[in-house]
Amino acid sequence: MSRPVPILAGLIVLVAPFGEGGRAPLALLALHSLALGLVLAVVLGEGVAGGVRPRGDATAPGAGRRGIWIIGGLLCGALLLAALSAARSGYPLAAGLGLMDLTVASGLFVFSALRRAAASDLARLRDLTVASASMQAVLALVRGARGDVMRAGSGFLNPNHLAAFLNIGLLLAATAAAAERGSSRRRAAWMGLAGLNALALARLQSRGACLALAVALCLFAALRWRAWPARTRRAAALSVMLVLGLGVAVLAGRLEDTGDAYRFHRLRIWAASTRMLGERPWLGFGPGLFRHEAPCYNFPLETGPVRFGRLFEGAHCALLTLAVEDGAPAAIAWLLAATLTLIALARAPEEARGASRGTGLVLLALLVHGLVEDLQERPALTLIPALLAGTAWGLLARRARGEDPESPRPAPGPSPSWRLRLVSITAASYLFWGAVLAPYLAHREAEMALRLGRRGLARMERAAALEPWHPEYRHDLAMASLNAGSTGPEAYARASIELLEARRLKPIDYRFPLLLGRLEAEVGRRLFDDPTLAGRAESFYREAAAKAPLDPRPRLEMAAFLDGLGRGEEALQTLDEGLRLEPHFVRARILAAAILLRQGHTDEARAALAAAERSLSELQEFVPDSGYARDLVADDAAARRRLAAALGPVTPARGAIPSPLP
Repeated sequence: MSRPVPILAGLIVLVAPFGEGGRAPLALLALHSLALGLVLAVVLGEGVAGGVRPRGDATAPGAGRRGIWIIGGLLCGALLLAALSAARSGYPLAAGLGLMDLTVASGLFVFSALRRAAASDLARLRDLTVASASMQAVLALVRGARGDVMRAGSGFLNPNHLAAFLNIGLLLAATAAAAERGSSRRRAAWMGLAGLNALALARLQSRGACLALAVALCLFAALRWRAWPARTRRAAALSVMLVLGLGVAVLAGRLEDTGDAYRFHRLRIWAASTRMLGERPWLGFGPGLFRHEAPCYNFPLETGPVRFGRLFEGAHCALLTLAVEDGAPAAIAWLLAATLTLIALARAPEEARGASRGTGLVLLALLVHGLVEDLQERPALTLIPALLAGTAWGLLARRARGEDPESPRPAPGPSPSWRLRLVSITAASYLFWGAVLAPYLAHREAEMALRLGRRGLARMERAAALEPWHPEYRHDLAMASLNAGSTGPEAYARASIELLEARRLKPIDYRFPLLLGRLEAEVGRRLFDDPTLAGRAESFYREAAAKAPLDPRPRLEMAAFLDGLGRGEEALQTLDEGLRLEPHFVRARILAAAILLRQGHTDEARAALAAAERSLSELQEFVPDSGYARDLVADDAAARRRLAAALGPVTPARGAIPSPLP
């Protein structure tokens, strides 16, 4: 067996937990490069499993080549549906990135299953995974000693995701200890590593992780119960009770945390996600597009002055998120593939020192935890389980073919032809440049351009050239053109071109038509005597408002534009729509008061100004936690003073905040 494949697999296991669980750009570059190299090494160096005809194995039903083709067919079907969903999505770049994440994880599983791995390969991969999880456990304990739960889980950004990764190490270590038949020292070492991961897990206080661990341990105990002596049974029962007690304590502590004002809103997130699924049940919105489409399905919170300030970027359920993004049929295919693999591995014989069965328990824990968390966001939680499960499945397939899975030298496969080598290397080279390296280089150039400010225009142009389908780079180029100096016709034209291209690349984003409307209203009308500019600006503003149905900010800007055209009644109607969404939108109240005063509605203007004063008084101790909240509570003090001078002193309104309409 060639050595590059296990080396690349080991590097993936060690690298994946770092960089926000593999989500940071540099970590993602490394992981995708390693994954592509592993697949290429399997195709060119080892081929795929062949040899003895499948004869079936009662200990591992369906684990022969027929089984891997069934699971491979499910994965290919799910990927095909996801690709169709991406092709019709409203943000092709994000859909392509999401599809790539799914493809990499599926490819690692399939090619790990088809390669000729020995039992020692799975054991080493298990050992590296436990070591990697234990390192993260130590880091979590060190960070937790210096701060709160969020600080302890900062390595993955989300403590629940880090807890899921620690569960992987804990379960693999526990099954290794149970399968250890030789040295008592090795068994004690495995138990110590399991305890280390359990200690860090308790510090992270993840309810979903505790539930997943309890379910996995219960299944493990059920599978091994008859083989254990009475003393081991008592120890296993005590361990399960301790885990359940830990879960209850964590749950009680989290529910008693009065600082979390949003702890009961997961049901509303699930309801909103179900509404999204109901709109596109078959093909979904596109891989990776949940966070981009969710703002249109947000729900109001009445716990503070800002109703729509808290967004949800996932369904808090991996299966539901996949269904919303890729469609229900694709999500069912993913679930069936994972379930078939789980069943085969959980019923696997004791080989590779318990690594096969431990991998099955890992899959079960991830599936259970995935019911309440979006674990698929972290490559560490998809790529490592895919490698483990694929390698374990390959061992079961070798047993089904009549081979000895413990043999370190399985029968060699057919050597690939030079045509296959040429096509594989060429395809991998193009894929590496277009989907892995070029996007990372573009990201680096864009970051440097933002640091340099006006001096970074050339770098932003290089970023857009490296990744021409990224709308944010087009947006940044447009802003750089407008901020470079005096805004003349050339800057206006270039900004328009870049914003129109950004709008084409991401048609679901309200920001680009809003900026185009602002450009036409503030720059175009100043530069050109064109009567159609006002109509174009209005159409862009209305498009922005339609694409952000729960955001009042585009409506404020459109109302100011309509008021400038002398269409005060329409402006007031637009402001009323925004204030129904966010009654404490201070600048909208001030603008409404100014319009009403110009129309001669003095009493209504006074009421609108009083409502603004009331909002300001109630917001004195409010600390905005987002740009959205800061925009809503921002004051236009100069305009408010002018209104107060014209209307006289006003008393902040009491009771219900009135509508601005006269």
